[in-house]
Amino acid sequence: MIQTSPLVLENKRIGLLGKLGAMTRKEACHWLKHYQATVSEKLTGELDLVIIGADELPDEDIQAMLNEKLRERIRQGDTVLVHEHDLWASLGLVDDPSAKQLYTPAMVASLIKTPVSAVRRWHRIGLLPSIKVAHKLPYFDFEQVQCAKQIAAWVKQGAKVTDLKKQLDDFGSRIANRSLIDLDIRIDGRRILLYDDGKLIGSQGQLHLNFDEPSEDQGASEEPSILVISSHGGQASLRGPREIQDQGPSTRDAMLAAAEELEDAGQIQEAIEWHRVILAKYGPNAEIVFGLGELLLRAGEVLAARERFYNAIEIDEDFVEARASLGCVLAETGQVDLAIAAFEGALAKDDHYPDVHYHLARSLDEIGNTQDATKHWLRFLQLSPQSPWADEALERLGRV
Repeated sequence: MIQTSPLVLENKRIGLLGKLGAMTRKEACHWLKHYQATVSEKLTGELDLVIIGADELPDEDIQAMLNEKLRERIRQGDTVLVHEHDLWASLGLVDDPSAKQLYTPAMVASLIKTPVSAVRRWHRIGLLPSIKVAHKLPYFDFEQVQCAKQIAAWVKQGAKVTDLKKQLDDFGSRIANRSLIDLDIRIDGRRILLYDDGKLIGSQGQLHLNFDEPSEDQGASEEPSILVISSHGGQASLRGPREIQDQGPSTRDAMLAAAEELEDAGQIQEAIEWHRVILAKYGPNAEIVFGLGELLLRAGEVLAARERFYNAIEIDEDFVEARASLGCVLAETGQVDLAIAAFEGALAKDDHYPDVHYHLARSLDEIGNTQDATKHWLRFLQLSPQSPWADEALERLGRV
């Protein structure tokens, strides 16, 4: 487990691994000695704690630094690995580190037990903002993870993502500058009601005394009218609560929205066909191709998904999430050497992508290259110490 409880440093021997982020090594030694701890110059001997620096790992051979005796002590629990910001937070020297921890879409999805494609969609339509985007990869902080959890809860209650976005926007100044986790939202069919100051208020400002039946203009059915492309004959027809004329959305955004509604409804094959129609009509687009690859994975078409991820990278070589997904598919199909190459390609574009360090470390362990795997396990822990996969990383380091 990651050490997060208050630390007792008196008479403890401490080793520092990597470059510290909050202060210089000299300043750290001063503070640790103030707490009656002894700082070792090297990672050898009977160390009680090893502090993993929050800035960067040393260029030296980490495998050699974590010698056999030290690894055995870690396995037995006699030596504890501690992340730098947890150390300083425990001593009250820096703010709570949770606000500094960033999460990728895959990590958010793992934490809230939701498909990663849903998290990406929430971000894409502006329902779930990110703290930053690097190489098309959004990163979320701790509060945004809680917002994602709230969105997932609303969806589970029956809310549609498009309704959430539109009606939350319609509330305007009433909820301006308020986090989603601070809102008391009630779901009534396709209506989003805000409980505020003892009143239930609709997105247009109307008061609601109770959860009455949706009016006709709000729609009596939850099922969207969507265009379905037949895989046999290429005929298009609308399926929905009312059979209407043989036409459908024509703009790319409208077509993508139709595909996403199908995906929300669990109609993965129809959503796949929509993505193919979009590509046929508008030409190659890295994000559409990537989305198609993810849908193919959900449909169990692993090899087809692999080719789509390759295609997305060919269209946009800086698309690091496509490189990561390609690596995962290659690893799943037993092509570990190719998976490693894909992960290394992603890190060449963005070395701060924690998911890739995690998957690369696992792949390197699989082929017996524990020396390089150790570097990536440690780098992963530096980048994402509060990740849902952090315990596995610590366990792997203990077995090296």
